[in-house]
Amino acid sequence: MIKVAIIGAGSVVFAKNLTGDILSFDEFKNASISYMDIDPDRLDTAVRMGKKVAQAVGANPARVTGTLNRRKAIEGCDFVINTVQIGGFNSTLVDFEIPRKYGLNFTIADTTGPGGLFRALRTYPMLSGLCRDMEDVCPKAWLLNYSNPMSMNMQTIYRTSAIRGVGLCHSVQGTFQQLMGYIGEEHGQVAFLCAGINHMAFYTRLEKDGQDLYPRLFEAMQRPEIYKTNKVRFELMKRLGYFVTESSEHNAEYNPWFIPRGQEVVQRFDVPIDEYLRRCDGIVEEYERTKTFSKTRKPLQVHRSHEYGSLIIHSTVTGTPRVVYGNMPNRGIISNLPPTAIAEAPTLVDRNGCQFAQVGELPPQLIAYMQPHVSQHELFIRAALEGRRDHVYHACMFDPLTAATLTTDQIVEMCDEMIAAHGKALPPLAKKTLVPTSGKRFNPPSPRQLRASWDATQAQADNDAIKDWHVIGPFSSPTPGKVTLDLATPVDADFARAADGRPDLKATYRHEGQVFKWQKAQAARRSGLVNLGQEMGTMEWAVAYGYTEVNSVHPREVELGIGSDDGIRVWLNGKLVHDHEIARGYSAGADKVTVHLRAGVNRILVKIDNYTAGWGFGIRVPQANF
Repeated sequence: MIKVAIIGAGSVVFAKNLTGDILSFDEFKNASISYMDIDPDRLDTAVRMGKKVAQAVGANPARVTGTLNRRKAIEGCDFVINTVQIGGFNSTLVDFEIPRKYGLNFTIADTTGPGGLFRALRTYPMLSGLCRDMEDVCPKAWLLNYSNPMSMNMQTIYRTSAIRGVGLCHSVQGTFQQLMGYIGEEHGQVAFLCAGINHMAFYTRLEKDGQDLYPRLFEAMQRPEIYKTNKVRFELMKRLGYFVTESSEHNAEYNPWFIPRGQEVVQRFDVPIDEYLRRCDGIVEEYERTKTFSKTRKPLQVHRSHEYGSLIIHSTVTGTPRVVYGNMPNRGIISNLPPTAIAEAPTLVDRNGCQFAQVGELPPQLIAYMQPHVSQHELFIRAALEGRRDHVYHACMFDPLTAATLTTDQIVEMCDEMIAAHGKALPPLAKKTLVPTSGKRFNPPSPRQLRASWDATQAQADNDAIKDWHVIGPFSSPTPGKVTLDLATPVDADFARAADGRPDLKATYRHEGQVFKWQKAQAARRSGLVNLGQEMGTMEWAVAYGYTEVNSVHPREVELGIGSDDGIRVWLNGKLVHDHEIARGYSAGADKVTVHLRAGVNRILVKIDNYTAGWGFGIRVPQANF
């Protein structure tokens, strides 16, 4: 029976989902799942959750084990899954806060640019060490990498070892379903081809019964309610002719056309600066809830995710042929990308493992969009392999966002400060070259100091966040792969009859054969997020509701700060005050709406829809200024 190791299992929710996917196959009920993490507390929580998963799917819980020893975890493995993020939130703060001093802001900072580069440099020692361990104790195993930055991490795997590896991301399949929702097609009935590099692959073909569906997608883009769900990506499609895989918040920082153009452009295209930092706060709080749940006897419901990992394992073991999208060295698959580039392309999987399907030439404007990042990937791996500090400078100099924001002097100084801040976490970067450093010595703030500053900012913002809610749902869409806020449910009809804007919190509703009741929910301490994935489970293509009451000592005009993942409608005292259909991650206060609060009780109802992955909402009401 197969053995699978998950390295970085302290990413508890992800490890749980991957375990559920694997053990859900009948052939793998007796598989061994070995968890490894350097944090004993997180490892213990992961193992507890893994055993709950095994019980839920009828597998043997005793075969889910944990260890702090990496070599022990992978010994004799058939598959090794890497989910490690080196440095955690403190290192991520360095990646955001030092560039911010120089005027450079990010949304995610995990794929490219200074944030992605330094994350890759921090990961290099661990990942190259994992590959050496695999060559010693499980040389025939496949390494499935989920950690970002995907392309640079895959360069580490293939340029430092002979291990067979594939990088996996869910943006291709997730975005494809989203596109089919825009044009009203069943995703299983449409053929598509997607290729490029991770997070910057493009759908070059969308076709049904021989008919090109791109004209319909361009028509759909003209509808404001669709355009506003993905403004950055639709703007890119308008200019480049094709739709890109990864989200608008990601792609906003992969080019010079949005963030460097000022606040007006940032607001017009709904670019959520610092979104990843807010996500990290939510992840920490989600872990605490998961840790508490893991120690209870409550059963766990397991739903198959849309990750490719378990499908690759199943096809490799059983020979069942499948096509997924993976990341591996290009080697001519995309003819106008360098052979050493890490491509993302259709991947055939069977007993031979993963093999790319031939793609051919991509449109030149798409190659132009990717090529600066491909160059960064090459500069990264040479910096790490050769100890070339100057290649760190070069990688940032040719990043489109950084180049559009900073001078070369600023770039070198920023890199020197980040190298000093990350210190021994990086590979040695001491090789002498003629390229000068900034010549400055840095005593940068520690990650703890940076975190204290970030926490203080979030704590101030949190004073305005509504904490106490009632929620109900999820109400699934009858149309697979499509949902909007217009999806009618019994809650809508009941609320329409309530003249005072107050839903019946004791009511019971039936929908699609299920019974729903209102339940209490708490917003996260820092972000103000009501995490609906945590409260009612991750249900894709569904809607849910939240209700709360706000007291005001006197009538006043206030600006509500509204965040959502994905679309949101808000009613105040029975009147619709905000309607925003959008695909996005949660960003506190992303939408601003001026409303009138009456003296006394004010009733707020929200309706949320979810396309894919997590979902939730949050509302901030400024404190009264006496």
